[in-house]
Amino acid sequence: MFKKIVILVITLFFMVLIVFTAVMFLKSEETLYTNGDVEISIDKPQFITIGEAQTETTGDVTENVHALSLLTLSIGSLTITEQQLPNGDIMLFDKVDNTGWMPFTMSMNLNGLEDAVVTRWNEEPMLQSDEQTYGNDVTRNPFGVVRTDSTETLVGNIYVSRGLTLGNGERVQELRHEIHDFAVEEGVLSKNFWLPPKHQSESWMLLSADALFDSPETETDWVQFANTNRREQFNWLTPVGPRQKIALTDDLRTELAYAIPQQPEAAYAEWFEQTSARYFESMEQYLAE
Repeated sequence: MFKKIVILVITLFFMVLIVFTAVMFLKSEETLYTNGDVEISIDKPQFITIGEAQTETTGDVTENVHALSLLTLSIGSLTITEQQLPNGDIMLFDKVDNTGWMPFTMSMNLNGLEDAVVTRWNEEPMLQSDEQTYGNDVTRNPFGVVRTDSTETLVGNIYVSRGLTLGNGERVQELRHEIHDFAVEEGVLSKNFWLPPKHQSESWMLLSADALFDSPETETDWVQFANTNRREQFNWLTPVGPRQKIALTDDLRTELAYAIPQQPEAAYAEWFEQTSARYFESMEQYLAE
C-alpha cells in the first residue's frame, strides 16, 4: 500500500511539473489591438487560452474583457481599454488579473518599430521621495517615447499589485513590483512581467499622430522636473484615474499602498500654458474624464 502511495505522489509531482513547465516556457503570440501602424500583441504561455472579447462602449471609452483559462479552468482575465481623448489622442490601458493558483509570465508587445526612435525617460537614477506624510513613492517616470513616421507613443511602466483592505476599510493597491525597463529588439518593444497568484498587472500607453512635445528641450525639462517633483505628475495610470501614494498611518501596509485620488492635481495645466506641448494637453484631458 505504501509503495502505491509513493508511486501516486511521484506521478502527481511529475504531472504538476509538466504543467508548470508548459505554462512557463511554451509560448504563443496573439494580436490584441491595432490602430493605424500601431499593433499590440501578447506573448503568452501556450496552454493559456484567451477568450473572445466581451466589448462594452461608454462614450469615448471602449473596454474589451477576455477570459483567461488554463486547460479549461478559469485563471483570470485580460482587459484592454481604449479611451479617445478630445484632442484625438488615445489612452490605451491593459490589465491582467491572475485569480488562479499558480504564477505565469506574459509579454505585451508593441510591434512594427524597425525604424523607430526611442527616447528613454529613466536614464537618470530615480530620486527618493521620503516624505513625512506620504513616505517613499517608489514609482518611476514612464519608460519613454517611441517615435515612428506616423505615431508617437508614450509607454508607461508595468505595475504588479494586489488589492488590500486597510484597517479603516479603505481599499488600496499594494505595489509589489514596478517594471520600468523594456527590451526593444528587432522592431518589437517587449513589456515582460511575472504575475503571482491573486495579483494583477496594469500598464498604459498614450498614442498620438502628432508630436507630443514642442521641442526636445521641453521633453528633457519635463523628465527632470517629474523626477524631482514626484507628486506633481502621475506614473501609475488606469482607466478610472491615476493611482497615487497614500498618506502613511500606523498600518504598515500603507508604506506601499496606492489609491486613486478624488480630485487629482498635477502640474500638467501649468506646463501646457507655458509650452503648448500636446503631452500636457492630453494628460489634462485624461484627468478631466
